[in-house]
Amino acid sequence: MATEVVTVYPNDTISHAKNLMLERGVKRLLVIDKGGKLVGILTLRDIVRILAGRRAPWRWRSLENSLVGTHMTKDLVTITPDTSLYDAAKTMIDRGISGLPVVSSNSLVGLLTKTDLVRYFADKMRGIFRVEDLMRRDVITVKESDSVKKAAKLIMKHGVKRLVVTDSARRILGIVTETDLAYIGAIWSRRRVVIETLAGREVKGIKARTVGEIMKTPVITVKPADDAAKAARMMLEFGFSGFPVSSDGEKLEGLITKTDIIKGIVVAKEKASGQRYNE
Repeated sequence: MATEVVTVYPNDTISHAKNLMLERGVKRLLVIDKGGKLVGILTLRDIVRILAGRRAPWRWRSLENSLVGTHMTKDLVTITPDTSLYDAAKTMIDRGISGLPVVSSNSLVGLLTKTDLVRYFADKMRGIFRVEDLMRRDVITVKESDSVKKAAKLIMKHGVKRLVVTDSARRILGIVTETDLAYIGAIWSRRRVVIETLAGREVKGIKARTVGEIMKTPVITVKPADDAAKAARMMLEFGFSGFPVSSDGEKLEGLITKTDIIKGIVVAKEKASGQRYNE
């Protein structure tokens, strides 16, 4: 659990919130009022939702005047310091959320994220699952020539956080995440896009705005037979939330994400107690 939580106010702009996420390396901000009371949460998904709902790029308005309070999630799910990791993991999976504010005596004391649970899995659950046991095989893909807005709509429609870019033979060409799309939408007016690569951060000019222009390459993959705890450790090491799965490093066979790793915590616990996990 992180005890140093990054916060914003409802009257802050989305542009300010986006910059704060980028500067602090976080994907969610807790929203508090002037009295310090927790009133909402703003995530990268919310920013992508703004992008997905926009019209043609030349009609986009700057996010400078769009307020956090308008786009934040107000129906918060919280936990307490006494909540078990299993209950926290199951809540994240069942509710489709990636961060749980930790509240004690009506006061915010921290934030539990998927990364915290992935760290637990990497440390404590070695040798229990292989990647192929947890990976998803029905991967949502896009083409290099697809528009950025189409990618954003696919992410929102299917509730995923990344799209694998493939060719007609399902060879892996790149990957696009909600982080890429959120930062693109937020800085369109500057005609620049920040791309995180293995070599560091790149700033590129954008005009055509196709998936091929913003996708990350090269793509790190894992094999179906790899220990799932190895994949979890790689997520922590590289700062990625998921990896395409490929036996030869080229052809797409599946995708394993932080969500899948967290499902492993739930499955292992329920198997140990004789329960049956239901998707």
